[in-house]
Parts: sequence; structure tokens; C-alpha cells
Amino acid sequence: MTIRSLTRFPALPGLLACATLALAGCGGDSSSSRGGGEPPAPQPASTLRIGLLPDTQGGGNNVSMHPMRALLDFYAEQDVDLVLAVGDLSENATIGEYQQWRSVTDDFTDRMTILPVQGNHDIKGADQDWYEYTADLIPADAVHMPGQHGKTYALVRDNVLIIAVSYGQMPFAYEFVRDTLQQHAGSVDHILLMTHNSWVGTRYGLVREKGVDAYDISASDQRFLEVRSDYNRLFAEHDVIYIAGHEHQYSRSVLNPDYNGPFIELISGNASYKGYDNRFGESEQIQNMVMYKSNDSGATGSLDVNAAVFEITGDLMEYRAWFDTHTITANEDGMKELASPDWKLMDRFTRTAHRCDKVVFPSSIPPGNQLNMTHDKRYRTQHCESPNGDSARLLAGENNIFNRHDTRTRTNSITPGVSTAKSNMELLARYYRFLNIVHESYSPNLNNSQRVRLINVGTEDEEVEIRETTIDLKKLVSLSWTGKTADTLSDVLIVSGIQGQDGTYISARGVPKDITTDTGLTGSRGDGSENGKPPVTLPAGKVNSNWVLEDDERTDDYALEFVLPENLDPASVTLGRYDAASESWVPVADDACVSALPWDDSFLSTPPADVDPGCASSLSVVTTGTAHLWAKLDTEGRFALISR
Repeated sequence: MTIRSLTRFPALPGLLACATLALAGCGGDSSSSRGGGEPPAPQPASTLRIGLLPDTQGGGNNVSMHPMRALLDFYAEQDVDLVLAVGDLSENATIGEYQQWRSVTDDFTDRMTILPVQGNHDIKGADQDWYEYTADLIPADAVHMPGQHGKTYALVRDNVLIIAVSYGQMPFAYEFVRDTLQQHAGSVDHILLMTHNSWVGTRYGLVREKGVDAYDISASDQRFLEVRSDYNRLFAEHDVIYIAGHEHQYSRSVLNPDYNGPFIELISGNASYKGYDNRFGESEQIQNMVMYKSNDSGATGSLDVNAAVFEITGDLMEYRAWFDTHTITANEDGMKELASPDWKLMDRFTRTAHRCDKVVFPSSIPPGNQLNMTHDKRYRTQHCESPNGDSARLLAGENNIFNRHDTRTRTNSITPGVSTAKSNMELLARYYRFLNIVHESYSPNLNNSQRVRLINVGTEDEEVEIRETTIDLKKLVSLSWTGKTADTLSDVLIVSGIQGQDGTYISARGVPKDITTDTGLTGSRGDGSENGKPPVTLPAGKVNSNWVLEDDERTDDYALEFVLPENLDPASVTLGRYDAASESWVPVADDACVSALPWDDSFLSTPPADVDPGCASSLSVVTTGTAHLWAKLDTEGRFALISR
């Protein structure tokens, strides 16, 4: 478990040490004393909404105007303040394309600020055209990287630092990014870095293209090798969310390269007229994928358009991502389905700057596998303490509801005299050094028994093969704290990340499959055999397996433990959940569902003997040892101690 805390918060000394070192498994004890007295009265905070605009290249010399307009219309409805355009505004960077792009954006710039960076297609044209059609969009208070005015820049809005880095410049922008982070780290709560290429991703990725496949003749590749580890430390230290485009598919991952601590990578999806397949999938040595969706029109006959919004109030960040499906392949087709889009919620998370994170693996881990420290399918965590001394943890539960996807086979080989790797065997070694895991009994590769291998050895057709496989998503479960309210007896705990997948399964090109009946691809079992991942039995009545999170009212059963402060009478306290519909705190369990028993893991499937057998949720206040209450739950949300 990773503890996060802003150093300017009045956090407990032990917790600050954990945050500074980003140590997994480091947490507070279960002491019930509250430090620092009552929290200060909360100050009103403004809300900043930031949307993402994925690639809008439209084929030929065109911009995909219809998905772009549908997205910006949606963002206007959502009262978005800023839009991050992650590159590939155009197909060929012609003046006509930029005029198309501006003909759409100019209808919205009186309501939102649109921040652009160049993608790999935008650098096909002349810099002068880029400047003439984008320079006025960048606010006057932005600070620009020397020599890259209008391409790589940074600005602060409210308590959010935004760093924008154009395509190809990440290897050379390290000092600018580092100095900007160090300058603002003590005065902002959130940091978003926007660029075009993914850091790892599933299809491209700087680590793959400039690290594994590095060329000796490329100054960019060699510079990236010099700064890669420095960037990893920087992103982890500052809790950066790395946002990219380029891949024309949506993904969210937890990256943890070089054991520096984790940070989030978010690939924004698609707003163009072409979809892509999943080339490589998860790079399991440094990447845990927690959401993924692709839709390649060549296989499915349709495309996705993706929308995403960060809603930021103080140190609270609420993120939501939606999609809609359409069949538009050219501007001449008209708006078609996007004339009345049906936005479906497919991904979400909520977090604060003071939180505890855990990556939870799927329950499909083969029995008998060595768990390799992190391959934990349980939601159970250590105690997570609030800045004011409240303490809670997840006590029990397993990740039985998860999504699955396939990847395709991909091959690669060196270019003699050019590649940094001097043989295909060296290239294979670089894959395992930077991205993947060799399957061993003591270090199992859950994605494939032969994740990367050398084929046609010793012949002129010798290549490195990244084998097609089937991958089960992980979950990033967060326990985040916000302050006590007038209606609660404790700080508020936000549980997020358990209820974000619904048992979907797609091919490498986005064709739907059935996780309950279809077997995964050869070698994907995760136990070193050539068996595929077996079908999954999903918990009954929980999810609809249709990508639409709003259709799923329940999730895996889990247990939450909340330590009772010494100054509260256990008989007068219960656990409340905030009900957004009524805007009030309600008990998580009725009186008939309140037990007198200490927690037992059997309660996940069978209610305690002293409560009504029909109770979906149950609760108990335990006064032996450290006083605490436990609650068996099957929804996420905001929880706090309230009066009984």
C-alpha cells in the first residue's frame, strides 16, 4: 500500500515518513487517539473542471470535426473550464486542417480555454502555421520552455499545475519539467502533465520506442536513456498524472518503474476517424493496467469517441470518463449518431492528496502461484490515517469482478549498425530489462508463459516476438480522506476503485467476447503452462458486463473497519454513507442488521448469526481491544462515523 500526503498538511509524523519514501505496506497503527484537536473550519474552495480532447485527425487533409464538436458540446454542458488537446489536431498539418480545427474550437473559446500540444502528425507541417493557428489559445501567463515557445509550456490554474510538452520533446524537456515541478510543488495540490506519446501505453510508448528500441544514431533516443529514471523519480515524487493521446484507445495504468513509487498514466482515447488495435498490452514489469477499451472500426464497424473530465475542488479530485459509439468515417458523413450522443460512464476514480493506494490483482491468479509480494487479490489494507487522526482500513474481500482483453502478436528486430542493441538476443534482453517479466516459479508472469521470445533463431528471419495474450485488469483501490463535516463525528473516508469494472472481455481490436464462457489465448493462464485463462464466474446480480458503470449498482462484497476515537461513546456511534440523492448521511445498516460479533471472513457470504438473514449489509461495534466498528458493504462511496 502506498501512502500519499502533502507535506503542508498537519499529518502525523509517521505518515509523513511513509509519504516521503512512498513505502508500500507502511501505515499508521490502530491507535484511537486523535491528534491536533478539532480540524479547522473548512474554507470555501472553487471547482475547476478540466476535459481531455484526444486525437482529432480526420484522414486526408481533414480534421474529425464531428466527434470534436460532440465532445466540446458535452464539455460545455459539464461546465468545463479547461480542455487539454493532447496532440494530432490534424492529419497532415495543413493550413486547411488548422482552419477546420479552429472553426470548431472558436465556437467554444468564450466558454473554455483550450490548451494544445503538437502530436506526431502536427509536426509534418511548418512551425509558422502551428503558431498562427494555436498561439492565441495559450494564456499570456503561461511559462514557455526556452527555445520552444508555443510548443512546451506550463501554467497554474487554481491549485492545479499543468505542464504541456509537444511531441518529440520529452527527452529534451527534463530540466524544464523538473524546475517547474520544484517551483510549484509547495503551492498546488494536483499536477497534470500533458503530452502526445504515452510513457508506456499499449501501442507506442517512450520506454518502448526510445528505450528498448533505441537507435545509436538518434540523439533523442540516447537523451531519453539518460533521463528516463530521473523522470520516473520526478513523476512519483510529485504524484504526477501523465496524460497522453496517440494510441486511439483508452487506458489508465499505474506505473511503477525502477521501484521509485507509482504514478498514473492516462491515455485519453479517440476522437478521430480511425481506431487502433492493442499491439503490446500491459508491460507487467512496470505497468498495472486498471482500465482499457479499444474499438477498431476495421473489426467492429464502429468507432469510440472518448470524453473525460477532472473535477477538482481543493485537494479533492473526481475523475470521470465516458464513451459513445458512432459510424462516422469522414466529415461528409455528417453527425449521424453524434447528433444526439449517448455518453456512457466507463471509468472513474476519486482521490485526495491525503490517501492510501493499493493495486489489487484479479482473483484469476492461478492457485499455487507464488504471489511475488504484489500479486494480492484481496482488498485488505493496512490502517490509513487521516490528517486529524482518524483511522480506517479495508478488512476483507476479493477482486472477483474485473475486465479482460486480448492483445495481438507483434515482432521486432534490430537494424545492424543503427540499433543500440547489437543482436536480437540483446533486444530480447532489453524487453525484459525495461518492460516485461520472464516467467519463473518464483516470479510468475501472469500475462503469458512466454511473454517475449526469440523466433526463427539463427536464420535470416530471426525476430523478437511479443506474443499475443490475454490480460486481466487490476484495480487501483484508494482510501482518501477529506475533512469532518457538520453532520459527521469523524473525517470523511472516500473508498474508490473497487466499483469500476463490470466483467467485460474484448479482443485486441475491440470485438466483444464473453468472460463467462470464452477461454483466453494460448499461454495466458499465468502458471507457466500453455493453457489460456479460464472463463470467469462473476458474482450473481452485481454487474451487467456492458461497460456502463451507471448500470451497476453493486460491486464485490468487502468489509471496512473504522477505529472509534476515545472521545466517542461506542453505543452512540454508527457508520454512515453519504447519499447524494438526498444530500444526507444515512446509516449503512438497519438496526436489524447490526451484529454484536467481531468480524469473521465468513460474513462476506453469510450474514452473522445474530442479524436478519436478508441483510445485504451488516455492521458491528466491537469494544474489545481497540474499539472499532466493521461494516460489510458492496458499494463504494463516502463513509464517516455518525450519531446512531
